[in-house]
Amino acid sequence: MLSRIAFPFEVKDIERVIALYHLGTVQHGYRKGAVTLPFIDVNGNVRAVQVKHFNHHNHTTATDFLHSIIEKHNTQNNKPLPEWLEAYKRNEMKVSCLFGEHLLRQYPHNPIALVEAPKTAIYGTLYFGFPEQPEDLLWLAVYNLSSLNLGKCMALKSRSVCLFPDLSKDGKAFDLWSNKSTEIQKQLPGTYFQVSDLLEEHAPLQDKEQGKDIADYLIKQDWRLFRNKQRKRV
Repeated sequence: MLSRIAFPFEVKDIERVIALYHLGTVQHGYRKGAVTLPFIDVNGNVRAVQVKHFNHHNHTTATDFLHSIIEKHNTQNNKPLPEWLEAYKRNEMKVSCLFGEHLLRQYPHNPIALVEAPKTAIYGTLYFGFPEQPEDLLWLAVYNLSSLNLGKCMALKSRSVCLFPDLSKDGKAFDLWSNKSTEIQKQLPGTYFQVSDLLEEHAPLQDKEQGKDIADYLIKQDWRLFRNKQRKRV
């Protein structure tokens, strides 16, 4: 998904972002070729693995989860489900941590950029740069619009967080995250949440109706020029 764009990234950066977020690929079965996006908590536990197929325009064509794929495979082959999967199915919330949460201890001082989808967090990292210095952004994702909640944000306590909600018709996504982040901040002393209104203020109506996100704008730019601008600002 990182090479099918107007300005392909360097192999070393692709390898680095794969290692950073522990990305993978499905090798066999009906999801062959799909990208695996693990949600790993701050203690290193894998809470969920999202599986996504992307087309040549880098748009999502299918979404699944690894536990669902395993369950379907075992059911079709009359095999019992492993004990961990039986227990996992009883969880009310399947995606119970942030994407990239495992990086919080590795980068304890970096400000957080929080987006909806893992793909957006990956693009944010590739364009804004890797968290090499304490002032560099660490890009995380909540999973989807409705997933922003206190439980997931507990791991962000005492951090500075800038949220980038996707665009939406009538600004509903922006309003939802603005209200939620205000309430969450009240319950996490020392944590600062700010919702970016960059897209909300400047995006055309058509983009809002299509629900575009910050990644849709980043991929239209040459990442090399973009990173140079970031370095000059620092």
